[in-house]
Amino acid sequence: MMSKYVQKNMSPHDMANCFSNRNSYSLMETSKISLKDYEPFLSQLPSREQDLIDMYYSKGKKQKEIAEFFGVTQGAISHRLSRAIKRLEFLRDMPKLNENINNILGKYFKPFEIDLMKFMISTTCQSKTAKLLNIKYELTSTNSMTQVKVRHKFDRCLQKVAKYKRHNKDLKICHELLKYTKENLYMLHEVVLPHFNKGYRVKYE
Repeated sequence: MMSKYVQKNMSPHDMANCFSNRNSYSLMETSKISLKDYEPFLSQLPSREQDLIDMYYSKGKKQKEIAEFFGVTQGAISHRLSRAIKRLEFLRDMPKLNENINNILGKYFKPFEIDLMKFMISTTCQSKTAKLLNIKYELTSTNSMTQVKVRHKFDRCLQKVAKYKRHNKDLKICHELLKYTKENLYMLHEVVLPHFNKGYRVKYE
């Protein structure tokens, strides 16, 4: 069973001040939140953030210890832990569909459009969605998807779902899900740092 942890939402200014002070790296202890509510979503975190959550909140390792293990600053560990918590909150609060999204959207959209929406939901990243579409549909440089094209098509799909949602309760939830994705772009995007990569999952005991 994972232990309880604490969190405080911080503005960019507060975060900068935090990183500028070696004594202020740890997450602020202002409100206690149980990891129990987030356990169903832990496996959806990047593998390295799963390690950090486990090391810090479950195994009780100090941020300084974790930083020394990975060869990074304590501020980097604090930032990644904070980012991991935000991802967990995003996944927990994401609107849940009652039916397979293909069945819900199949009547209104082409397979390509459905895949575009599905990739956006799963990645929250326009450039990653473009890459996945280009691979799946074997698009060449002349007709390949770009970040701009994805944004444009995603917005049009969102508008279309909004138009028809009054006729289908599942479409209403789907619209909420697409809006939620648009409002949280790049929430699931991971910046890979080579010095964090000590194998797929680390051994630290």
